[in-house]
Amino acid sequence: MFVYSFKASKRQIISMILCVIMLIAVLVVAILWPFGNASAETFQPAGGSTNDERIAFLTGLGYEIDSGSPTVKEVLIPDEFDDVFERYNQIQQEAGMNLKNYHGKRVKCWTYRVLNVPAQGVVQANLFIYKNKIIGGDVSSTALDGFMHGLLKYSRDSYSTTAGPTSSETSSFTTSTTNHKN
Repeated sequence: MFVYSFKASKRQIISMILCVIMLIAVLVVAILWPFGNASAETFQPAGGSTNDERIAFLTGLGYEIDSGSPTVKEVLIPDEFDDVFERYNQIQQEAGMNLKNYHGKRVKCWTYRVLNVPAQGVVQANLFIYKNKIIGGDVSSTALDGFMHGLLKYSRDSYSTTAGPTSSETSSFTTSTTNHKN
């Protein structure tokens, strides 16, 4: 058996207690710091395991979608973001999402046709699903001079300008496509 004892003055005991309190304060700040800018508008991953959950998410944002024939593809989020993917992630961040937490992960990208965006050609909503949660996505036009923006609430005014890279600029994804009716 090992016994250790020491003698400390009142001043030394108070100093040790203050050091412990400061250490706890530093740990609390270090843990809570990333959430310092969080607000009620910060995106919390929503359920996306079923077609009904994905449709409810999009209609909750105000989009009318064709639920009859969604497509799904597997997407590899790169380990390191190049300039194109950094710009795409900026679009995600504008909608309160961030794909940086999913470096190197394979996610499902469910694509739905959007019906209520006027005069923009074919408009699609893409939802990225990881572990049955919606973690990101975009709404984009396939037109040559089309647009792309994050998963923001529907507003007719949003469709007069382009927002971010075109679908051809986001081709750094690795994909394989199949049709599903889930």
